[in-house]
Amino acid sequence: MDSIIRYMAGDYDVYTELAKKVSFFREAQVSKRFLAILEEMFTPEEAYICLELFEPATCQELAKRLNTDEKSLQATLDSLVDRGMIYNGKTQYGFSSSLHHDVVADTGVHTGPHAISQKVKDLWADYFRNEAPEKFVNMIPKPGEIRRGPMIWPAIKALELSPNILPEQILPEENWKLRIENAKRRIIAPCGCRVVWGVCNHPLETCFANFDNPRGEYFLGKPGRLLREISLEETMQIVYAAEEDGLVHWGQCYCCSCCCENLFPITKTKRFDLMAPNRFLAVVNEELCKGCQTCVERCPFEAIEMRQIANSKKLKADINSDKCKGCGLCIVGCKQKAIRYEIVRPPEYLLARNEIEISNWGFYDLK
Repeated sequence: MDSIIRYMAGDYDVYTELAKKVSFFREAQVSKRFLAILEEMFTPEEAYICLELFEPATCQELAKRLNTDEKSLQATLDSLVDRGMIYNGKTQYGFSSSLHHDVVADTGVHTGPHAISQKVKDLWADYFRNEAPEKFVNMIPKPGEIRRGPMIWPAIKALELSPNILPEQILPEENWKLRIENAKRRIIAPCGCRVVWGVCNHPLETCFANFDNPRGEYFLGKPGRLLREISLEETMQIVYAAEEDGLVHWGQCYCCSCCCENLFPITKTKRFDLMAPNRFLAVVNEELCKGCQTCVERCPFEAIEMRQIANSKKLKADINSDKCKGCGLCIVGCKQKAIRYEIVRPPEYLLARNEIEISNWGFYDLK
């Protein structure tokens, strides 16, 4: 790697250059906290290799580009892949600009020889809690984009507790239970957010990012990887337990408002307008409502208040349709079964939405 070291001599700061290209909520991260993370995670040589891999390449191509030994470079690439810092295809390697997601999803739940240290986890936690929320809410959308992140998906149990909604009314794209049933392989992993910077006691094994795809199969069985294949029955047990525990099905995970990389910034800053609702709205049956306020406690979006209604001495739950995202946690937690879903948006809503992709999921087109 002598040629790389010589190239980096002088005023060239490889960590600053890498920080300029890495996105966290689609924004360059040149800050003292973020630079400290990069310096702890990468050697200067590794950081420079990652910079070069914004343009995917084979080991041989990269060795020529860097004028370095192919054998030693291959060992470094293998290490970076195992640590979740770069992606590999059949022959090519590539670097994802969304480093935070790679660390959380791939490396945070890694217990093998290349697992990240507690110091790195602490640095990420400090950055996540003290800088990320502000960056998230101030992210500027591209022209023509709606400033919203991935859509909240309806809870399976909430749909089952809404007999007014027929199975054929649930679109395949929003039918999580159907996807579970039709999956060829069901792969589950611990939630990287809770592992890296978690502060709660919610269930850990709630990440479906690698549920039924080649990436999950790639890491399955690798040394130190905590992914495991589960049955249909166990998958449903995990899903129901997550919904009962008050976790929101957002994106590919079941999220909590205290640790989720997207949900925490929104709930901390109360910018609920940055979240996209689904097609479903929770509606209260006032005659069945006992005023227990469980739904108020379970709603992560402050969409439910207790109000006095006519001919009732008790306060009743009232759902603000403008704030409700359709997560269904209030429905799942209501012992009186006084809340159910109603469909309030047409099927075209899913197709018409032009949402922001918060995370760049990496080079999935590597050769």
